[in-house]
Amino acid sequence: MADLGRRLPRARPAGAEYSEPVQRVDGRLLCSATDLVGHLECKHLTELEQSAALGLRKRPERDDPVLDRIAKRGTEHEMRFLEALRAEGITVTSIVADEGLSYPDRLAKGRDETRSAMAAGDELIYQAVLFDGRRLGYADFLRRVAQPSSLGEWGYEVWDAKLARHATAAAVLQLCMYSQMVEEIQGRPPEEMHLALGGVAREKVSFRFADFAAYYRLADRSLQSFLASCDGPELLTKPEPVEHCGVCRWRGECHRRWRDEDDLALVANLTSRQRRALSAIDVTTRKGLAQLEDPTAAAERLDGVSSKALSNIQAQAAIQVEGERAGRTISERIEPQLDRDGNLVPNHSLLMLPDPSPGDLFFDIEGDPFYGSDEVDGIDYLFGVVEPGASSGDDPAFYAFWSIDQERNTVTPAGEKRAFEQFIDFAMERLEADPDLHIYHYAPYEPTAVKRLAGRHGTREEEVDRLLRGEVFVDLYRAVRQGIRASVEGYSIKQLEPLYGFSREIELRDAGSSIVEFETWLELGEGEAGQDLLDSIKGYNRDDCLSTLHLRAWLESQRAELAEEYGDLPRPSVPEPEETEDSEEQQEVNQLAADLCDGLPEAVEEMDEPQHGRWLLAQLLNWHRREDKSFWWRYFQLANELTDQEHIQESDAIGGLTFVGSTPNPAPKAQSKLHRFSFPSQEHAIKVDSSPHDPATQGAVGTVHSIDEQAGEIVIKRGNAKPAPSARSLIPFDLVNPKPKPQSLQRIARWVLDHGIEGDGPHRAARDLLARQPPRLGQPQGQPLCQSEEDVQQAALRLTARLDRSYLAIQGPPGSGKSTVGAAMIVDLAAEGKRVGVTANSHKVIGELLLKVAKNAASRGIDVAIGQRIDRKRQPASSDFTHLKSNAEALEALVDGSVDVVGATTWLWASEDKAGSVDVLVIDEAGQMSLADAIAASPCAESLILLGDPQQLDQPLKGVHPPGSERSVLAHLLHRSRVMPDHLGLFLDRTWRLHPTICEYTSEVFYEGRLQPHPGRDKLNLAGTAPLDGTGLRHVAAAHHGRSNQSPEEVDQVTDLIDDLLGAQPAFTDADGNTRTVDQSDVLVVAPYNAQVGALIDALLPQSRVGTVDKFQGQEAPVSIYSMATSSADEAPRGMEFLYSLNRLNVATSRAQCLAVLVANPDLINARCRTPRQMQLANALARFMEMAALPTVG
Repeated sequence: MADLGRRLPRARPAGAEYSEPVQRVDGRLLCSATDLVGHLECKHLTELEQSAALGLRKRPERDDPVLDRIAKRGTEHEMRFLEALRAEGITVTSIVADEGLSYPDRLAKGRDETRSAMAAGDELIYQAVLFDGRRLGYADFLRRVAQPSSLGEWGYEVWDAKLARHATAAAVLQLCMYSQMVEEIQGRPPEEMHLALGGVAREKVSFRFADFAAYYRLADRSLQSFLASCDGPELLTKPEPVEHCGVCRWRGECHRRWRDEDDLALVANLTSRQRRALSAIDVTTRKGLAQLEDPTAAAERLDGVSSKALSNIQAQAAIQVEGERAGRTISERIEPQLDRDGNLVPNHSLLMLPDPSPGDLFFDIEGDPFYGSDEVDGIDYLFGVVEPGASSGDDPAFYAFWSIDQERNTVTPAGEKRAFEQFIDFAMERLEADPDLHIYHYAPYEPTAVKRLAGRHGTREEEVDRLLRGEVFVDLYRAVRQGIRASVEGYSIKQLEPLYGFSREIELRDAGSSIVEFETWLELGEGEAGQDLLDSIKGYNRDDCLSTLHLRAWLESQRAELAEEYGDLPRPSVPEPEETEDSEEQQEVNQLAADLCDGLPEAVEEMDEPQHGRWLLAQLLNWHRREDKSFWWRYFQLANELTDQEHIQESDAIGGLTFVGSTPNPAPKAQSKLHRFSFPSQEHAIKVDSSPHDPATQGAVGTVHSIDEQAGEIVIKRGNAKPAPSARSLIPFDLVNPKPKPQSLQRIARWVLDHGIEGDGPHRAARDLLARQPPRLGQPQGQPLCQSEEDVQQAALRLTARLDRSYLAIQGPPGSGKSTVGAAMIVDLAAEGKRVGVTANSHKVIGELLLKVAKNAASRGIDVAIGQRIDRKRQPASSDFTHLKSNAEALEALVDGSVDVVGATTWLWASEDKAGSVDVLVIDEAGQMSLADAIAASPCAESLILLGDPQQLDQPLKGVHPPGSERSVLAHLLHRSRVMPDHLGLFLDRTWRLHPTICEYTSEVFYEGRLQPHPGRDKLNLAGTAPLDGTGLRHVAAAHHGRSNQSPEEVDQVTDLIDDLLGAQPAFTDADGNTRTVDQSDVLVVAPYNAQVGALIDALLPQSRVGTVDKFQGQEAPVSIYSMATSSADEAPRGMEFLYSLNRLNVATSRAQCLAVLVANPDLINARCRTPRQMQLANALARFMEMAALPTVG
């Protein structure tokens, strides 16, 4: 925050990425988009910058000639874009700075000229000055659009030229600020905002302003409020370690302060939650933590910190204090883990190190997680390998595989694929020469990336599977984490290097610095400066690989010393190579996929729809195999790599089990026992009736009889003849054989290979779906399926009768009557003598639709015979349905005509002998069914009906797949839209459930403003007591810190809300004007995590409706309460994509007819978003809070 009253800049350099930090102009603080970005990263940074702007401290200088080069290149890029616009015949109005005026007057003049040009309707305004007295921005371009505003029959949208080759969160936030300032001028928000990116491609990307506006507004208000609250000479905030520290100009000052105060921020691996808990008991320094006398007693006073965790962090603090006293980096070995019999646990700690081999490789990937596009999120740009066995003299051989597209001189997904293939081919060649070699790396990123890339690009999957199953990758960070404690402030490999005397040739601060250099190269591109940056990144990568080599040698010496204490130590057993009995069949599948792709453009974005459909079919051939492989990779990671303590932190496993006791199973005729185990509160994926495995034995422990999340108890059912399980952890085992679905896809692919994806013939509906071709239902080519003024539901029934080897897709938002319409369509088809199949991802969903079919048929007096294929141990959804106990029974019933409608999962419909067994296949919840499963099931019918909504619950995925093939069948049709394109399907645009105030939010955030309430929904009302009275959105603020998956504070809030509501005996008025008293069943309580659900169930009455989002899809109630449980985005156990999921938020809030209540920490909207996608996620939550009436509670 520079005091510009003393030294005024002439003007902002054109193309500069960001403006100066907070400025003071005429005594007023003036903020830019840069300040918003910094504020969201670190409030202490904001206070430091403000203090500097007020002249209270000096801002650290950062002379960087690279930034000057970027500014120069940015100017050139901006001018190229300007000239391109002029070449299109666009008239340009330039706002030129008057150098003869003072800076404040120059700003005012530029602002006035900009507004005059907008009022006159100028076509393009260049270097627009947006200045309102507290914010300042220079928009590269304001472009006139045909959108009426207060200016006239036109409005303006912001275009900004960015030298970067992909959109960043900071650039989008800048667009938001400019767009909001344009809104204030023209009286309406711009629909879109745009970036003209750099690089050879000169890509232009656009964003809906509404998808980011609420996040921006709340961030802006937070910044202004913060600045107003801390304008004195004393700093009110303390520096906290955050990711932004790596690139912050104030980093040195904060580190000096931490050292001066011996702050807990210096303790390695100490979480923010632990730091706050320790501070609450007056432990605020490293020495204070190291000298804590009674950790067990202290742990009892700590909120959310176990005695085991406290013991670990105290030991870490102690060795750091000792190392500082010694003036060098020191280390100690952590005692290895013992099993219940006192034996060393193999494959843990230093025992995980395999025998060194001459061919061993040392591997490191450089990746940028913030690089993004519509198809990929993040990119790996350099794969580096050191091969000591191929040394030339004293210098080990180093190989660098770059993801650079040489023609475009930038990284691309195609370049990433080539580099990945080169590395895998290199590794496999070396493995053939030395079958005992291992590939060493530091931290789990490398094998995680390898798995992701194999799936994303659909290449080298068998080779990657061989590497993973053979345990070729060895993570030395795991050996360090489990076996070594060092006097370091963080366990990056660079901080450990003093232990083994490694010196780097290229000095970068940390891995984040490599990303900064890469992002800078993306700005600069070709030329000597760009090459210097690439050389620096390559040198840093080589240093990382060499450091890994030296670390391995040091760990081997530590292992040898451990052996002196414990005797001979076992090496990890080498997995036996698996016989791949289906290798020949898999080779045929891979060849089929290659043949389908033959002749197609290499880049997906260059394909037309039929070409893309053909390419997509090729990717689907291995979809089920990818899911299968991903399951096993995850299974073996949980089983082989983690300690019991580490299982507690994993979102899938249950760790820390303690055996409680066994009792006979009281069920009649039961021949089993129930074995009870307790466990600490944690997230997990173990479900009732599942058969989890013990990672120590990799065998099933029995069947889960029950789970009590709140009590922390799991009950395992096991036969009487078997002893009680001795498991300390449980990991899920939910693998299901996909056969016959992959085989069905192969049959379709062979037909397409022989006949093409277009034209008449078998599989027409599936082929049209793959190629996103409009359904053939009698409408003119490219025209909407729904006729003008036609009711959408009536259109659905009309079009059903026209189905002829085609598909009909229907998107049904919450309460729109999707299932009701679907049932009516099925009855119409059956009445016409058509045989109808019904499928979905679960028997439950299938049964619910079949029940609606039966109800619709009965109400119309139409006889429809319904059968449900379900195993012998279960019963159909209705006793009136024919119980089809086998696939053969189902086929026989269809052939002999004894049933008109059959419900079954895709395993039935994908069978080869079911081809043509029905006329129409109805896929319910098609927003949750994979495209692969839908296409695999399609041969059973000539036509398809798809019912669902990709904006609600998404399909479950285990693996990573090539872009597009990971989508559900309905999401595939929607592509990048949130609403069904009107030429591809129908959008049910009226909701029977939502009050207009709730519908307004749901429609704006999730359905592009297209969803409207059905007439009469305004009668919905709840006559209760504040805050649960009336209609609309409510945000009940619950302040807490350090909560991840369970918040007692929110449990108390929810309990009080419901108690107050029911105590007032409120009246609920439905859409027909009928009134009744609300009871417990009229309130749905939803939470994202099982732990919070368990706590809520324990606190509320037994008849309360409480569960995760998945439980309540399709249900409704007058009131829905969503408890988010987590304190901040950084503490979300499954990351922002889970906690802030648009699908999850949509379902949770749209269950409500009258009141949608969000119980959450307000800090959740202060998420540090690093990508535009993360901003979209936070925006939905911010918009809810913005629209909600904020009550004062508690």
